[in-house]
Amino acid sequence: MGWFGPKRYALGMDEVIGEPTTEYIEIDHPWISNDLMPLYRWTFPSEATDAELRACLVAREDWAIRAHYHAAWVIDMSNITRAPATQRKALAEHLKRFNEFGVRWNAGSALVVPSAWLRGLVTAVTWVSPPRFPYQLFSESLAAESWAKKQLAAKRD
Repeated sequence: MGWFGPKRYALGMDEVIGEPTTEYIEIDHPWISNDLMPLYRWTFPSEATDAELRACLVAREDWAIRAHYHAAWVIDMSNITRAPATQRKALAEHLKRFNEFGVRWNAGSALVVPSAWLRGLVTAVTWVSPPRFPYQLFSESLAAESWAKKQLAAKRD
């Protein structure tokens, strides 16, 4: 059942006929930029409380309930200096809840992780909840954005 509930984000009419919607939905959270929709940029701060992280995850999951179109993500983790076990667990659980949406609508998630420590963090989270959508790790933002745009373009063709 998961956080989304039993078909809480049930198939919309556009999805029933096989066509995604074209109206993009903004995500109302300061860590997420909507400037390039349907490419979203998610930039983590250096540190966050569990409640701050939870609020961001809820905002993204609320968006996923309503967003019936292909989207791509640039997830910039380069600022993170601290990620306690509670937050790694929260991210892993978020990925589990997000997987059904991700399989259908996530064209790709490009993660900016410029250090070995951050790559280890991503490996730990994805080991617990392996994403079933395309994702790739990058050491810098421009390459990540380029890859995400290509993934999104491939879904639109």
